[in-house]
Amino acid sequence: MSDLELAVRAAKLWPHREHEANSMLGLLCHVGVHHWRRLDLAAIAPGKEILHCFWCSKVKVDGIVYEV
Repeated sequence: MSDLELAVRAAKLWPHREHEANSMLGLLCHVGVHHWRRLDLAAIAPGKEILHCFWCSKVKVDGIVYEV
């Protein structure tokens, strides 16, 4: 499975909270300051570091940010 496919699947597992975040948090994400949360998906992607932003729809897989 490619990292992009993994990012899309991870985004479906943990929906972002963009609709709940205030405009200041949206602005922070827009300039690149994200609130990353770690996902433990070792069962489906061993050895991968997967993070998702709690405020927007971005997912980071092994240091590469994907907009899903």
